[in-house]
Amino acid sequence: MKIYKLIRLSVEIMFTPISDDVLMLTQVGIWASKGINPYVEWVSSWITLFIAFLWFFLVGKFFRQVPLIEKWMAKKWLQKAEKLLDHFGAGAIMLAFFAPGVRHPIHYIAGILKFPIKKTC
Repeated sequence: MKIYKLIRLSVEIMFTPISDDVLMLTQVGIWASKGINPYVEWVSSWITLFIAFLWFFLVGKFFRQVPLIEKWMAKKWLQKAEKLLDHFGAGAIMLAFFAPGVRHPIHYIAGILKFPIKKTC
C-alpha cells in the first residue's frame, strides 16, 4: 500500500460530495479484494480519515483569517459553538466523528474558532 494512495483517498473524502463512509467502504473493499491484511486496512483507514479531517480543520483556520469572512462570523451560532467547544473540548470533536451531519462541520468550526490543535490530538 502506497502513501500517495492514502493521500488521494483523503483528498477524495474532502473534495467529493460522496459520503466519506461510502468512499472508505469502497476503498476497504478494493483493499480486501487485493488480499491486503485487514489490520493494515484498519490502520490505514484511520490514518486517512485523520489526514482528511485535519485538512478540514486547516481550511477553517484559513477562512478565519480572511477579513470579509471574519466580519461575517460574529454571529450568535458561532458564539454558541465556541461555548460548547470550550465546555466539551476535544471530546466533542472526537464524538462528532460518529454523528453523521456533524462530522465535517465540527472540524471547520474548530478551525474557525482557532481551537488549539494540541487539545484535539
